[in-house]
Amino acid sequence: MAATRDNYAEEDKYQQEMQEDAENQEPSLEEYIEILSAHQKKCEEEGKYVEAEMAMNRVKELKEQLKNRDSEDLQLQHESDLAELEETHIQEFNAFNQEWDKIMNQFQIHASEMIRGLEEKHDQQLQEERDKFEEKLGDRFKKSPELLSLISTQKNLARQKEYREAHKIQIEAQELEQKERERYYEDRQKRIEMHEAKIIQSQEREMESLRKKIIAGENEQKKERALKLERMFQQGQQRKDKNSLKRGQANFNPNLSQMSRASGRSQASSIGNVNRSAQKKRPSNTSSRKVI
Repeated sequence: MAATRDNYAEEDKYQQEMQEDAENQEPSLEEYIEILSAHQKKCEEEGKYVEAEMAMNRVKELKEQLKNRDSEDLQLQHESDLAELEETHIQEFNAFNQEWDKIMNQFQIHASEMIRGLEEKHDQQLQEERDKFEEKLGDRFKKSPELLSLISTQKNLARQKEYREAHKIQIEAQELEQKERERYYEDRQKRIEMHEAKIIQSQEREMESLRKKIIAGENEQKKERALKLERMFQQGQQRKDKNSLKRGQANFNPNLSQMSRASGRSQASSIGNVNRSAQKKRPSNTSSRKVI
């Protein structure tokens, strides 16, 4: 029993020394576990089983703390990575929209210029065709035989000094000539309008063809935009899935994060810490005492 009390006293002193050493050197949790594990093994070899058990229990506690800390670190890292991915995705989305808005706007400007250019071409073409057709028709009013007969009768009556009758025939001839001229110009205008209608119909088909071409081009651009947007979303989702998979692998294998952090530490430093722990001074009367 006395030996056991001595061992506990020695362990308390050792724990105090370890605490002082930890305060001075500020070892990491992983290094502290390595130190205690080395101490546990040394106690086991020296037959100090009480100390070995206490060290073993402490190692278990520290490993549980390390596991919890790793889980929290992984969660924080996952949230940080996810936030960074979201920010990157938003930036890519905004840049994508700005670029495609610019492309679509340029397309609309070009389409408007094409329509306006074709309208100007049609106006000029219609005017030229109207002038040609009017020139072809001429402006030669041809009197009807009935009108020519009245004019001849009017002149004969005038030669015969029958002015009253000649005046009556003159008025009748003038009225008939006015009607015939109106009919002539109405017919002439109808022929011009029919000719223009054919030209306009042809121009409308040409304009409709251009509009369909523009709509097809616009739809093609919208389709391309949608495909590239979907591809961008898929790439963003793949990055998220990759990040989640990485987190899942770390959760499945807790040692993965520990190995990742441990790979950055110097092996020599770890060995030195273990050696310093194993070589701590102990009272000479208990250095070789075994627990009963």
